[in-house]
Amino acid sequence: MPYTLCLEAECLRLRLRAGADLVCRGGSLWLTFETRDRPSPDVLLAPGERYQLHGDADVFLAALHGAGPVLCGIEAPPPPRRAGFPWLRWLRGSHVS
Repeated sequence: MPYTLCLEAECLRLRLRAGADLVCRGGSLWLTFETRDRPSPDVLLAPGERYQLHGDADVFLAALHGAGPVLCGIEAPPPPRRAGFPWLRWLRGSHVS
């Protein structure tokens, strides 16, 4: 499900899954990431540009300082499918005396 955010002076922190697309729909969007396994890159997006996450991350979004408000689209990947059989989970939960 896609979302659109309008940011002005605030910095917003979101936890996003791998495969999420961040799209700049207006203004200048600044992104930075908090990850455990690599340095935190800074990314600047102009209108129409996008950035796809390659791993789960805490993402910080903000309008570029002094550039006015920004519209940011977030296109989340579909939820991961669970392996196995749903009826088996139900069966494990039932107790026969």
